[in-house]
Amino acid sequence: MPNVVLCALLTLCSTSSALAQADAAAPSEPAGDAPVGAPEAKPTEGILPVPDYSGDLLTRRYLTGDWWGHRTALAEKGVQFNMSFTQEVQSVVKGGLDTGARYNGALDYSLSLDLMRMQIIPGALVQLKAETRFGRSVNASSGAVLPVNADAFFPITQPADEDIPITITTLSYTQFLAPTFGLMVGKFDTLDGDSNEFASGRGKTQFMNANFLFNAATALRMPYSTLGGGLIWMPIPDGPGGGITLSSLVFATTDSSTTSGFGTMDDGLTWTTQVDFKYRLGDLPGGMNVGALYSFDQDFARIGSRFVFERGNGLSLPTEDETWAVYWSGWQYLWVQEPSDRPIDLRDGLADRVGVGLFARAGLADSDTNPAEWAVSVGVGGRGVFDRADDTYGVGYFYTRLQNVLFRSPLEIEDHSQGVEAYYNCAITPAARFTFDLQVISSPLTEVDTAVILGGRLNFDF
Repeated sequence: MPNVVLCALLTLCSTSSALAQADAAAPSEPAGDAPVGAPEAKPTEGILPVPDYSGDLLTRRYLTGDWWGHRTALAEKGVQFNMSFTQEVQSVVKGGLDTGARYNGALDYSLSLDLMRMQIIPGALVQLKAETRFGRSVNASSGAVLPVNADAFFPITQPADEDIPITITTLSYTQFLAPTFGLMVGKFDTLDGDSNEFASGRGKTQFMNANFLFNAATALRMPYSTLGGGLIWMPIPDGPGGGITLSSLVFATTDSSTTSGFGTMDDGLTWTTQVDFKYRLGDLPGGMNVGALYSFDQDFARIGSRFVFERGNGLSLPTEDETWAVYWSGWQYLWVQEPSDRPIDLRDGLADRVGVGLFARAGLADSDTNPAEWAVSVGVGGRGVFDRADDTYGVGYFYTRLQNVLFRSPLEIEDHSQGVEAYYNCAITPAARFTFDLQVISSPLTEVDTAVILGGRLNFDF
């Protein structure tokens, strides 16, 4: 499951730029019937910036546009609604557990209520996200440890790939007590926690393989959707020169993708703390995050241990009631066509500058309880090829060191997994994108040949 900072970081990414510029004074009064020639009234200040919904079908960022001006009017009053539709086809053309093609799709719905713009509660924000999923993926036939199609794997269901008519994965409340400090509570999903300029996008816009969305060393202790709360502090708000953000959260370790989550709050907790940095090397933007997680009040099987006999309980595996992991992620532009002071938006899942850069992730987990002992991924990403300024691309390699788990020899499992992925994301319009994807994945199962997976993905932002 995904890497940390969870929805707090997602909320932060959405709000930090606006908060840094927001007026600390009371919101301006709405104008009444202004006389002809009087200046137009300013929209009420809020947490979220008002998106640009303007433009024709070939140039606008959202396919359905501004709804004859009503969408902008709603956003200025604190209400923002968005929806995206993603369809994917992948085929294991060689190797893996089974060859063949699969098709799947997903719809994502998000609603943000900026209570500050509504003039209800200063500094308050409510966010809701719901998801629909259908079809089948090649995740089960690839022979890989982590999903080769992350978008089809999340939200998590048993069995995997189960259709989801609709489920709420985020319903959170954030309260900023100052322009740079806030608290949050509720249900949130975690896939945007480890945001990276060249390797994020939730599997919908950049890499499809989960190894390039989060670090495998944290996967076992990070639910996709969960209940919890925490804090956000921005000692240096995001700006032209960069910024620093600290977030710390406590949440239920058990996933609640398709449940309310209240029934699993006492099954164990995870505490995560992460520091995110943005900086500039001359005209070249860069960033990194460093974090740690600690899970407790839950039974974790000890790796490599043997069954023991306990009076009254029979045979059982020794367990630990706590575990940990640490991780790092970074990205750096090496060249940009046009230097700009505009802050990088890590939540959009796209490279923001026409240019090229590097990314990397590394993580280390408690060897007593985690099947993935350590993991790394590195790669190149960028934007703009052949005079197509909105096209993006990436090439990445991952390596995961697996533990010498119990029964490994009879199952003939190797001590590592590795793979390569390359994608090209073609912008049909700013609101419609088609991605060509190639993956070559080496399975840890010794009797499974290296899988070659071809894929295509079509994404619409409405």
